Amino acid sequence: MNQTILHPYRNQIYSELVQQHNSTNLFNDNEFPNRKSSLYYTPGFNRTLDHVVWKRPYEICSNPQFIVNEANRFDLDQGELGNCWFISAVSMITQNASIFERVCPLDQTFDKRYYAGIFHFRFWQFGKWVDVVVDDCLPTVNNRLIFCQNAKEPNEFWAALLEKAYAKLSYSYEGTDAGQTTDALIDMTGGVEESFDTKEINDKEQFWQTLGTALKHDAMVGCSITPDPSEHEAKMANGLVKGHAYAVTAAVRVKLLNGEIVQIVRCRNPWGNETEWNGAWSDGDTNNWNKIDSHTREQLHYQKQADGEFWMLYSDWLKNFEQIQICNLSPDSFEGQLSAQQGKRIAWHRTQFDGAWIKGQTAGGCGQPRIESFFTNPQYLVNVTETDIEGGDGLCTIICACLQKYTRQKRQQTRVQQAEEYINLRLYRIKDSVNVSQVEQGCKFYPKDLERQGDTGSYINKREVTGRFRVKPGNYILIPSTYESDREGEFLVRIFTEGGSAGKSLTEEQPDIDSPSQIVDKAKYEFHDGKDQESKFTIMQWFEKLPESQQKLLKFGGYASVGIGIACCLGCFGKKYCCKKKNE
Repeated sequence: MNQTILHPYRNQIYSELVQQHNSTNLFNDNEFPNRKSSLYYTPGFNRTLDHVVWKRPYEICSNPQFIVNEANRFDLDQGELGNCWFISAVSMITQNASIFERVCPLDQTFDKRYYAGIFHFRFWQFGKWVDVVVDDCLPTVNNRLIFCQNAKEPNEFWAALLEKAYAKLSYSYEGTDAGQTTDALIDMTGGVEESFDTKEINDKEQFWQTLGTALKHDAMVGCSITPDPSEHEAKMANGLVKGHAYAVTAAVRVKLLNGEIVQIVRCRNPWGNETEWNGAWSDGDTNNWNKIDSHTREQLHYQKQADGEFWMLYSDWLKNFEQIQICNLSPDSFEGQLSAQQGKRIAWHRTQFDGAWIKGQTAGGCGQPRIESFFTNPQYLVNVTETDIEGGDGLCTIICACLQKYTRQKRQQTRVQQAEEYINLRLYRIKDSVNVSQVEQGCKFYPKDLERQGDTGSYINKREVTGRFRVKPGNYILIPSTYESDREGEFLVRIFTEGGSAGKSLTEEQPDIDSPSQIVDKAKYEFHDGKDQESKFTIMQWFEKLPESQQKLLKFGGYASVGIGIACCLGCFGKKYCCKKKNE
């Protein structure tokens, strides 16, 4: 079994800190202090926060518990933050025990014998898993939590503490205000994102299969409606809310008493209240629910409650929601990748690279108006040697993703809501006449040696873009780029192939090759460069090895404060650039 190394965030080692504190000497987190700077950085962000009193759970209630009974999607009610995207993502991981336990270790308690005021949570950060420590001081007003909470079980605190840990990664609670559900899901799973515009879905039956395949393989699915620019989270007559992130928790075919088959989808509003869909198959639509037998209703957990969860026809779901995001836990949940043998999954191979666009060197932009400038961007050589196991057509599947780093940190530094660059990935096949055996770092390929295979679509200001390509075995060049030239930034490129492959950066970065589906089986708190199992180093050694541009970014938050990028608000969702013009 492959082993995942957990890196201590900001060099705070949970196991050591626990030993240093107890119920009479509670932990106080100096890396995320109980100050206004941890709540917000924009003056006037939320006036309610000016009245916050930080309190520990024992000061809020007499019998605090980490988890009451078991964690589930009904434990999360959104508070005074616009972080529905994060709440939706957490509600999804509660439905997968192995993922939830990795993110939220269950051996944490408020039992006075072990209680020390310290908790920890784990997140995937740019190809690494980090362990984030927090104290249990939480923002309250009038002795009530003002952010995420369990309204039905007010003495349960796992969700509020997890939200605090994510706020710490985002540099403040305001840092989690506005984002995309799949970004939070990637940070809690290390998965791969796919995004869909419902207007572009022509084959609705095929997409139903895509949705079912994703959910069957434990993929996480979210959906949203384009926001109203004149009103924040505008409620529609049908009960849905614009600019709001919903979780998709089920998609099933149901047989009615008359023999008719209908497709229905279950969604959840993270507000956890009566704001629900009120159309066909909603909680109040007893006419349709009486068309199925009581046993089926019970299996579908149908109940008329103001809990934010509701069913709707698949056709209504596609008609009313406009954006759909799927976070695949591994590439075998992508469309068409089910194994023919029941229960058998494909063994995917992953190669990943850390890269950067540097002004005047590797930030060539989209190549307009000078196409040659595009090929100054970082280039990655991918050699694919084996066809897909079950394809039967002699082709290979390559799944490529480019994730921008430190966008949340940039957002706080620049005081802007949108810190993501407009990015794109292009894949080229190297012509067979070209000898690649002698290719070394520093080499660049140009159009005369290449055949374009495809790209990830129009340039878009999202934290991560993903492309899925079907190609012949051979040698390929993958090029990530920003729309405008000389736009600096750092990124992580991940390349998944079903069969054998090898990757090589033609710049100075080195590949980190591993299994796409790692499982934590023993935590190791140390820094590791991924090249040699014995290569360990201190925080200062690690910092000094970084490029100057990255050192400058990290100095803002302190040594080892590796940032987390969350694509900004649904209000900016869908802005795209193409190579020829900007589509505002």
